[in-house]
Amino acid sequence: MNDSMTRKLLICIPMLILLVTCKPGFKEVTWEYTDKDVVGVPPAKSDQINMDVYVDATTSMEGFAVSNASHYSQFIDQLEASALSAWRKADPAFFKFGQIIRPVDRTEFLSAKNNLTFYREKGVYLKTFIDSVVNRTDPKRLSVLVTDLFQDEGDVNIMVERFKEKCFARGVVVGIAGVKSDFKGKVYDVPNYPRGYDLDSKERPFYAIIFGNQYNMELLFEALKTKPFVKEEQFLVFSNHIIKSYEAKLVKSATSRSLVNKAQRGIKNVFDFTLKKEGKETPRFNLEIMLNRNTRCADFSAKDIEPVVFKKSMKGTDKAAGDSSTTSDISVTDLQRTGDKLTATIVLNNEDEPGNFSYVIYLKANQLNGLLTPKWIRDFSTDNPVPNTITAAKTYNLEKLSSTLLVANATVSPTYIGKIYLNIYKR
Repeated sequence: MNDSMTRKLLICIPMLILLVTCKPGFKEVTWEYTDKDVVGVPPAKSDQINMDVYVDATTSMEGFAVSNASHYSQFIDQLEASALSAWRKADPAFFKFGQIIRPVDRTEFLSAKNNLTFYREKGVYLKTFIDSVVNRTDPKRLSVLVTDLFQDEGDVNIMVERFKEKCFARGVVVGIAGVKSDFKGKVYDVPNYPRGYDLDSKERPFYAIIFGNQYNMELLFEALKTKPFVKEEQFLVFSNHIIKSYEAKLVKSATSRSLVNKAQRGIKNVFDFTLKKEGKETPRFNLEIMLNRNTRCADFSAKDIEPVVFKKSMKGTDKAAGDSSTTSDISVTDLQRTGDKLTATIVLNNEDEPGNFSYVIYLKANQLNGLLTPKWIRDFSTDNPVPNTITAAKTYNLEKLSSTLLVANATVSPTYIGKIYLNIYKR
């Protein structure tokens, strides 16, 4: 071997040793770090609104038209005024509905306050087909339906399916505001009372069902709330975004010696840790989430929150992280709620070779029983209205309708309570 070949060999050997002994450098796993699937995205603000107002003109509503001083009459007056105070320009269109939907002018609309003939039009007054109004809703418009929501079993099932198909699946948010008012008339569609029963009450509820995007809906409600009989605690928004904002803290447990804190990148609800190979214990983290709930939406049951976890990884000879996939690497235990604070333990079981791993951990309300019907709905509702009892002025099947709508909405889109990103650098 000549001197030239010897020199080349002496240069190559250290390079080969370096290539063999150096640990591979793993690329970062990236996400679109966002919380919009939890808190939603507010629409662009507008100084004008297109609004459709529908008044239930069936006979069951006639008893509300008792005087200009009643809450019902004042609410009819307030609808247009509230739109004009919430937006610089409002262009309301008015309709009466029952068996059919018929446009009316402003004068006829206002006559619903105290004119009994408004509720006696042939071809309209016999039956309330709320689903026909639901078919006309549009997320770009605001629709307000004023009705007593007195529904028999068949009506509830039809309504829920229509809301699911025409509203929830198309991005139309639904809200219900309940108002108690004077009533003197006949209540119809009652089990065991095929001809209805007479009722004279100061506390029979009527409802404004509002359709549109959540921002506009709440803007209208803020304006309606200037009247004392429109109460904050008597409004329910059927939305998948029940959290306005949240802030999470994640720290390693005292026993997790294989975990090392990395310098945090300063992105909200994103946490970075190094996992040392020699660690023998199962890594655990303590999670705390402070919630800013939208109290106009349904509350949630802590016992019915379930984790949903997705994973991305960069390891071995990977050149790019693949699509995320669900994983069982992460489990969430001991989840508890105190007011608007959630605490839990996160357990990591990553059996992969060294690499970079990133997890998105959602806390999701169970779609069947994770969301709770508010107390005011239960208080306003009865499943057996009986004349001359306290149930006579309550709303038949309101609780059933509301709870079924919560489930229907959750089956279309999940309701997330919170979400964090956990990045693990395993070495």
